[in-house]
Amino acid sequence: MQFRSGNASIGLRASPRRRTPATNGRSAKLARIGALCSAIAWLTCGCQVSEAVVNQPLPNDAAGKPVYSPGYALLPMLEEPKGNVIFIAAFSGGGKRSAAFAHGVLRGLRNVPVVEEGGTRRLLDELDGITAVSGGSFPAMHYGLYRERSFDTFPSEFLNQDINAYIYGTYLLPWNTARLITTEYGTNDRMASIYDELMFHGATYADLQRRGLPLISVNATDIALGVSFSFIQPYFDLICSDLASFPVARAVAASNGFPVVFSPITLTSHVPDCHGVRPPTAVPAAWADNPSELSRRALLARTTNDYLDPSVTQYVHLMDGGIADNLALRGAINGIIGLDEKNEVFRRVALRARRVLLLSVDGQAATDPKLSRERTVTGLGQIFSAVSGTQIDAYNFETLKLANDQLSSFVETLKRVRCTQARTIDGQDCADVRGELVHLSLEDIPDPKVRARLQVIPTGLTIPPEDVALLVSSGEQAVQQNPRIRGLIAGLDRASGRVAAGAGAQDTAR
Repeated sequence: MQFRSGNASIGLRASPRRRTPATNGRSAKLARIGALCSAIAWLTCGCQVSEAVVNQPLPNDAAGKPVYSPGYALLPMLEEPKGNVIFIAAFSGGGKRSAAFAHGVLRGLRNVPVVEEGGTRRLLDELDGITAVSGGSFPAMHYGLYRERSFDTFPSEFLNQDINAYIYGTYLLPWNTARLITTEYGTNDRMASIYDELMFHGATYADLQRRGLPLISVNATDIALGVSFSFIQPYFDLICSDLASFPVARAVAASNGFPVVFSPITLTSHVPDCHGVRPPTAVPAAWADNPSELSRRALLARTTNDYLDPSVTQYVHLMDGGIADNLALRGAINGIIGLDEKNEVFRRVALRARRVLLLSVDGQAATDPKLSRERTVTGLGQIFSAVSGTQIDAYNFETLKLANDQLSSFVETLKRVRCTQARTIDGQDCADVRGELVHLSLEDIPDPKVRARLQVIPTGLTIPPEDVALLVSSGEQAVQQNPRIRGLIAGLDRASGRVAAGAGAQDTAR
């Protein structure tokens, strides 16, 4: 989400136009035409008012207890055979500008070689997960579903589509009136159906899970609790709901639900159906015991407890993920905070993990320096863009700092877990673990003319094809030419996943 640089604008009139008999007559005529169009629309849609899809509860066993399964979650999926790199990418908000830039990064990852296991793989093949918000959710989800085919079809199915026309049609075309007069079906419910028709074709999270890694974590903002909400099974466990049957298009719509323009996507909490059984993936309740503790861990626990308390949460109202985290990094941060070093799956994953890459793909626009040269700022759009843009920029810096700190902590955890299992793994010291947070941003593009052009592209869902092409090519070049990525993965030419022979418990002390 980016509020600056021309999101959908809505004209506001300071006061009503003075009414005359002539204008009254025209208004009456327009009202009759509008009523006729609405009646036709009502009849055309078969007198049916659409209803939003409701998330389903978890199944119960014979004893009436909820059946918690790993479902669509990163840790259990990491047991798939992979190389030595744990690789998570984060796609920021920023409308189609960010979507095109992130799509370019995905394309570029195909041309970054990783030498390991006696052969050469693409860095794209090492990708374990993508966490995304707002505009970044479109390329993330499209790639998650279609993989290599996405490089051929995503530009025609989304990047070069006039999505703004669908938004205008939601409000202006009379045959949509019947669907919008009900509180059970909002503007973003309709956009979800449009995204589904254009790109996702009825796909659910069950389809996405069958595709395996990389996991696609689409993030929205819970506007009641003010926190990020990730469309993965551990978050759905908190509301006793089954993610598998949920349409992926609705998750993307929630993540891209720009305030005012779009209504929330709402989930129903089925917690009473879980009869007080705490999900195994939930962080310990005891982490929240001290209400004065200022820590990310305590905050995560308190949020978890709010979801699990039916007196607090009955519905989850979701809007643009950029409100809570425009870089899409906080979901990964929370995952690191909640890790259990004693978890057997994590201990097995740690055996192969020698490198950790957290790649932040940031398609944010530039700030507007012209305001510093103007005596007054009176435009509502100017004020809204400036204030929200300043908030996002400041919050992004804090998020990057937090992500870097948590990554360093995660690397130390991997070393510790590996070295309690063996001193030597695959012929390498158990402490041979390194991590990098790499931030790819439009502001770092070396060519000043290209950088200036891309940073003033408005944040919206329709941009010119020539701008799309330049954003894509810039993303490709940014990831292929980054020296920190190349330096991190250099030297990974040993087999992975096997503990050195003879390394027993007596060899593990360090």
